[in-house]
Amino acid sequence: GVLCANAMTDDRFTGESKQDSIHRLGLRSIICVPIIARDKIHGVFHLDCSMSHHTYTQEQLRLAVAIGRLAGMAIENQRLLESRVQTERLAAAGEAVAYLSHHIRNIVQGMQGGAEVVELGMNRQTVETIQSGWAMVRRNLERIYVLAMNMLTFSKDRAPKIEMAQLNKIVEDVIALVQSRGDEHGVMILTDLEEMPAIPLDPEGMHQVAHNIILNAIEAASHSPPLQGGERGGRGGRVNISTKYQPQRVSGSEARVTLSIGDNGPGIPPEERDRIFDAFHSSKGHGGTGLGLAAAKKIVTELNGVIEVESVVGEGTTFHVKLPAVHV
Repeated sequence: GVLCANAMTDDRFTGESKQDSIHRLGLRSIICVPIIARDKIHGVFHLDCSMSHHTYTQEQLRLAVAIGRLAGMAIENQRLLESRVQTERLAAAGEAVAYLSHHIRNIVQGMQGGAEVVELGMNRQTVETIQSGWAMVRRNLERIYVLAMNMLTFSKDRAPKIEMAQLNKIVEDVIALVQSRGDEHGVMILTDLEEMPAIPLDPEGMHQVAHNIILNAIEAASHSPPLQGGERGGRGGRVNISTKYQPQRVSGSEARVTLSIGDNGPGIPPEERDRIFDAFHSSKGHGGTGLGLAAAKKIVTELNGVIEVESVVGEGTTFHVKLPAVHV
């Protein structure tokens, strides 16, 4: 650092090209120290006084040097933190792109396989072969739609479009869409929908929530334990879907609705339960994106609701989606 008792007469600042600013500002006692870290200069820390009777001391210079060093370390730490955050963001983005690219490739391969079967059926003029190939194409089109919706939901904040709607009607529409998936896996879909009034909902969001959780339940139920008698292959698979309406009571509890979706699949291991709503975490291996439950929880949270999970290994899992039945 530089300590100067009187800059007006200091030899270091008396050259013709140097003295103009010193004289114009009338600087007397000066301390100027570098803001430095790892031998890199980030700036300077300057103190000056125009009072002729005040002179900075060596102790004040040492203090200023220490402050300059600490300031340099703080700046360097902030830059390192920003660099680390940027690196982590790039790594996360790269991981997400790689994960989604792999899943999209699997979908495209499924569509290509279906298209080849359709083409084979057309060449042979075999309706059954064409129908089989088209079923493959249709399944993968559905997978693309679900993936795109989950990506849109999870990637940005969305404002729920609240309107008065019938929850049971939404659930019935979803069941109609996924019934063929259940039939393919030999999974029965059983319903117990309680009558209830229209409630404030985001119909599109709740449709996506129900769709994602029911598809997961069908997938889990397809791995259910075998029926008595040795039948396997998901023939004992079962998904139970129910709704319940709880009106506001005198005690002050708020009116709410509950959508419960349960399966008799293998259940969720305890060590996995804290991660099931994490994005890109999937227990299906290459069969899932890990976005379905993450998107469902995000939508439910936006509706001021909660998702609760009950699971017993070897017996199955039930998701309870609880939503307020009045505007919040």
